[in-house]
Amino acid sequence: MNWGKGIALALGLFIVFIVVMVVGFFSHKVDLESEDYYQREIAYEEEITSLNNVNELKIRPEVSLSETHLIVEFDAEHNFSQAQLMLKRPDNQKEDKLYSIEGTKTFMVDKNELVQGIYNAELSYSIEGKNYLQKKEIYI
Repeated sequence: MNWGKGIALALGLFIVFIVVMVVGFFSHKVDLESEDYYQREIAYEEEITSLNNVNELKIRPEVSLSETHLIVEFDAEHNFSQAQLMLKRPDNQKEDKLYSIEGTKTFMVDKNELVQGIYNAELSYSIEGKNYLQKKEIYI
């Protein structure tokens, strides 16, 4: 094989490689963390304050996993209001779940309701008008 054929073959393989990469990148679906990303960015300071408020609590609500359930346990010492559990799938927004927690100190979600994988759990609640936010990564 002479130089001309080698260069043409290398150039051809490089072009095929680039075309395969471009097709691969454009066929891969990428979801944003949330649709209202820019609005949430504006309110980010409130989120930071809510995250820091959790450090002031002596006893925090606990998010844990059992064999069959995801469990959120609130302590009896505090009066929680406006409690919400948001389970976000980083790879598929359609599988996100939002649960409103009212009138109970122990809230359970059946694991069968959730698709296996990683979830970003955000537990938000209020105590005496002060907002709190806890974040945890959960593997189902």
